[in-house]
Amino acid sequence: AESVRLVEEGMPCAPRQELGEIPGPDKETPIMELLQSSPTEGEEKKSAAPEDILLNPVCFTTRGSVDVTSIQKLVKEGYNLNYSKDNPQRPSLSPTNYWDPINCSKQNVSITRPSHDAWGIQKIVLLFCDDFATKIYQLPWWKDFEPLIQPVLDMVLPKDGILIRTLFASLPPGVTIPVHHDTGEWVRRTHRVHVPILLKDPSKVLFRCGPTVETMQRIDCLPGHVFEINNQAKHAVSNCDSDHRVHLIVDYIHGPGPERTILEAGEKLVQSRRSIDRLKDMDSRPTPSYIILGAQKAGTTSLYDYINQHPWVIKARRRETHCLDWRWNGKLKTPKKQLEFCQKFFYTDELRSRPSCLTGDSTPSYLLDSRRVIPRLKAVFSWKMRLFVMCRDPVKRALSHYAMVTSPEGTEAQLKTRGSEWRGKTFRQVIDDELAKMQDCGLVPYWDTKQGMTDMELFAKFSGSADEKKAWDLYLQKHVPLNTGSYGLLTRGLYVLQIRPWLEAFDRDQLLVLRLESMKQNGVQATMSQVWEHLDLPNHPVHDETPKNTREYQPMDPDIQKYLQAFFDPHNKQLASVLQSDDSSEW
Repeated sequence: AESVRLVEEGMPCAPRQELGEIPGPDKETPIMELLQSSPTEGEEKKSAAPEDILLNPVCFTTRGSVDVTSIQKLVKEGYNLNYSKDNPQRPSLSPTNYWDPINCSKQNVSITRPSHDAWGIQKIVLLFCDDFATKIYQLPWWKDFEPLIQPVLDMVLPKDGILIRTLFASLPPGVTIPVHHDTGEWVRRTHRVHVPILLKDPSKVLFRCGPTVETMQRIDCLPGHVFEINNQAKHAVSNCDSDHRVHLIVDYIHGPGPERTILEAGEKLVQSRRSIDRLKDMDSRPTPSYIILGAQKAGTTSLYDYINQHPWVIKARRRETHCLDWRWNGKLKTPKKQLEFCQKFFYTDELRSRPSCLTGDSTPSYLLDSRRVIPRLKAVFSWKMRLFVMCRDPVKRALSHYAMVTSPEGTEAQLKTRGSEWRGKTFRQVIDDELAKMQDCGLVPYWDTKQGMTDMELFAKFSGSADEKKAWDLYLQKHVPLNTGSYGLLTRGLYVLQIRPWLEAFDRDQLLVLRLESMKQNGVQATMSQVWEHLDLPNHPVHDETPKNTREYQPMDPDIQKYLQAFFDPHNKQLASVLQSDDSSEW
């Protein structure tokens, strides 16, 4: 109703201004967020003026004008018809009609644009990409139109410009695309150019854009007007005419960018909201793609949650599958049968046709239980699995572990999984029990339990030796059970001993070791940039950075804290050396 009113009242078009390309800084964030200043304490939230924040405060610009007569001739056939399946007067098929979906499915490639399809907007797609512009698909009809749209490309495309989407959109009469700003990672990088092609009466098409709803201006839609809009700004389109309105839409980015993939006529694509894949590429990414190995109580739940905020990551049916330790099915005698069993914990069938998407496991007991897990993992998951290890100050990790296992709160299943071995024991008693088990296996001959001191000469000689490996294997065999979580209070904080078997069994580039304290210090986004690179995923912001699975517990006795710090200190320095980082030396 508002659009009709504005058209009837003759809302004037803004004067054409050739302001050049929309500046990149103006596209980093939705404009409404940019305009909201952060209030100081005691002040109300204030809005900044667009001209104080934006390099292009009107949020659109004229890029030139072209003759579109030849394009009009090619797209005019059938542009004003209804091709819905339930239309009893559906037009008969013509081989030269680019708008007919039947022709598209045979001569071109069918693309879904959910919102636009719901509004009845018809399309001729020539180039298309996924939401992160990691894959650019060239459709067969591109060759028919490329010579005709070249004048537009010559006008707007910079030397390093890379086309990522090119299509014609036909907006039905009486349809409004409501006020919105575009979303998705592609928006920040992309320049969106419109060129009106077919309009019965341009005065009855209302195209508005501006930094806010209140400041949107009308853009003149005469055929051949080449204009760019900032689609992080508010914009809306209404067709108040009796015929369809056709625009050419061109999206480009500044390079570098991916090479185009040439699609074949009639081939099938599989789309999600943020991904698009060729059906012929199905099964190209195995399931699962990653495993968070541990350490327990070192931020693994948070890491798993952050990873699953990526649009291309699908959560497992359950977070901790345990399919390689206590859920291992020994009755299944072949790796293939074991793989089928393990993949039941994931949406394996659904992921087969979406190779852009991936899923993974977070079972933090795996890191310590390498004796059992590594051979099973290598036998069942034969591909190059991406592995994560989260480390945390081992003293704080130990107290958090003790607090979780001895807590009376939780479901019956959680309490059973935690075990009862430590209940009724003090933190110090559990420490002493764990040290006794380690000494029984010959694992810490350098540690003076009574004095709380390390014989550094003996530590240097024993560390990494065959005797240490033998003692470690014995400890894992005797003291890593499958029916309780009440074990490994101290050994779960000996990161070098835990990580070493994984480094020996897998390529170094398969394992990413992260530190919880570094995540807090450097920020979640910086850490997740490393994670996305490790998973070969495009960068994506984490919107919920709150830590997960945290609890409050009593502070540690200072004497116990000092004792544990002395115990772990040489191990922490050793970890820093192994990882070629000084991060862990700060614990």
